[in-house]
Amino acid sequence: MIADLITCLMIALAASSISITVTQTELFAAFREWTVKKNAMIGHLFQCFYCLSHWAVFGGMLVYRPALLHSGFALIDWVMTAFITITLATLINGLMFKVFQAAINMHVMKHDAQQKLQSHK
Repeated sequence: MIADLITCLMIALAASSISITVTQTELFAAFREWTVKKNAMIGHLFQCFYCLSHWAVFGGMLVYRPALLHSGFALIDWVMTAFITITLATLINGLMFKVFQAAINMHVMKHDAQQKLQSHK
């Protein structure tokens, strides 16, 4: 049980990192633009960290197969564990997004300050 909970937490952390990286960084900007041109729905998937985290969790669940609940119905246990893990990923995404926003705001403030200093010279 504890091992499965730790596995779910690790899947949630990885899914959060993957989804924030793919949907929010410049590294994947060209990929996001390309997917929007190819298919609007798939393009949206790669622009929404909440949406992408679901698929990343499902991938992790398929590989590692944790089970937090044991009702005797394997599919129900799998779905419940997946959505518990998605909830963890969503909480982690929220924290990561706040940190990401703070870093961007800091970068913008530094850039603006440098521009003002250069314009006063």
